[in-house]
Amino acid sequence: MAALAHLAVGLAAKPLVPKVNVGYLILGAYALDVVWLGCYLTGLEPFPKPGAPALEPIYSHGLFMGVVWSMLFGAIAGWLGKSRLTGVVFGLVVFSHWLLDFITHPMTAVAPSDTGLPLLFQGSPLVGLGLYRTKLAVSLCEFGSLAVGAAIYVWWRLRRRAAVAG
Repeated sequence: MAALAHLAVGLAAKPLVPKVNVGYLILGAYALDVVWLGCYLTGLEPFPKPGAPALEPIYSHGLFMGVVWSMLFGAIAGWLGKSRLTGVVFGLVVFSHWLLDFITHPMTAVAPSDTGLPLLFQGSPLVGLGLYRTKLAVSLCEFGSLAVGAAIYVWWRLRRRAAVAG
């Protein structure tokens, strides 16, 4: 879930890499979900069914694969942007997805059968701090993080505009 929190990370990362389009940073924050969609469409990971036991998203949301995807996307971003800083920041933005999901899973308030995130592959331990066990926590964290991320982005834009005008 943590959908708005992922958006917040993409927005908040913009001041670190001013030359990178904020849309790419936002896409990076959702990269593991995009990978999951690809895994679903190819049959590697199933769609969770309500009431059924949760199936582990090992290729998209496991810790090991989260690190692999973060390094891969960070390397591609650094190569395309011709900047090591761009690659590092983009890779961290991608990995933030796993960190936020770790904090929120299992999300029994929105997905009762959620059991957590796999560390490695099928059968490995499932982890998560379970912040989203209540709907109130979901709302407070999602909207709170979005407000902070948006505030950082707007603050940076205003400072940049003032520097150009001044």
